[in-house]
Amino acid sequence: MDAQKLKQQFQDRFARPPLHVARAPGRVNLIGEHTDYNDGFVLPIAIDRHTLAAVAPRDDVRVVFAS
Repeated sequence: MDAQKLKQQFQDRFARPPLHVARAPGRVNLIGEHTDYNDGFVLPIAIDRHTLAAVAPRDDVRVVFAS
């Protein structure tokens, strides 16, 4: 999915545009799962996948997620 499609889906679902759209690149650990913060060796590699998130503030105290 691209950011424009996500913006449109957000608009369709929540009847307003998102304030922000963020993208996080995907990665895999070839060696060392959960060892980087335990002084172990790690080898993270970026992959051709990503996660997109669209957000907008609300006027109430609710948090609504959709995927």
